[in-house]
Amino acid sequence: MLVGNGFDIHKHSNDEKLVLGGITVEGPGFDAHSDGDIILHSLSDALLGSKAKKDLGFYFPSNEATPKNISSVEMLNKVLEIIQYDSIVINNIDITFLSQVINISKISDSISSNLADLLSIDKNLINVKGKSFDNLGVIGEGKASACIALVSVKDA
Repeated sequence: MLVGNGFDIHKHSNDEKLVLGGITVEGPGFDAHSDGDIILHSLSDALLGSKAKKDLGFYFPSNEATPKNISSVEMLNKVLEIIQYDSIVINNIDITFLSQVINISKISDSISSNLADLLSIDKNLINVKGKSFDNLGVIGEGKASACIALVSVKDA
């Protein structure tokens, strides 16, 4: 069994659409070079970590080498190639969404379903939960949101 973890944080922006887990939802988006999908970014990092393949920024730096506003779904698909996804089996995915602004519980089922579709796995292998910060720090003040992802995989 192999395990990987991932983390991402972005500052909120009312000028950007909010994309989480590959779907567009209501709420303030994120300042980012890509679409700012912190769920897919942390999940991609966790998948890369499970196979010791560096991190998302190595393959998609936040500069001109990466197309501006690139879809995080496109980035995830590249990560799946890098880790040779067809040679592994996902045991489970656990995602913790950290925000004072976005109530993830209202959309966690939709996000889990979309992640299951993107990864071609059973939705029951994915857990998406949220935590607030009780008005503490940059997340608690509503200036940013973050995400932590943990992935367990085994060789197919």
